[in-house]
Amino acid sequence: MTRKIKLTRANKSILLKALAPYYYQQRALGHGTQEVGKLILKIDSLPTDKKATFSTEKIFLMRSTINQLRNDQLAKGQYTDDADDMLLKLIWEKTNHSARSDSSFLNHPQQKR
Repeated sequence: MTRKIKLTRANKSILLKALAPYYYQQRALGHGTQEVGKLILKIDSLPTDKKATFSTEKIFLMRSTINQLRNDQLAKGQYTDDADDMLLKLIWEKTNHSARSDSSFLNHPQQKR
């Protein structure tokens, strides 16, 4: 399954910042880095504010590395606004497709007990 996600300049920057340490860690451990390297190159080459298609596995990897970066920033007492924004975008894009398109349940008056 794939999903389209629109990446701003800030989103691209924070993703590259999060994926780089993972890439170097995998390389140092002697694990394959081809897939992560391809993802980094894809994100880097994307035009700003255009939607790109990512597989579920790539989105999971992006969420994991962004979350790790966010945890590192929190531990250092740094701001996490960009990481939070990217995490919300990855999560929202996922849940947005499963949300009800019919919002009529919001128009019903609350029942009295």
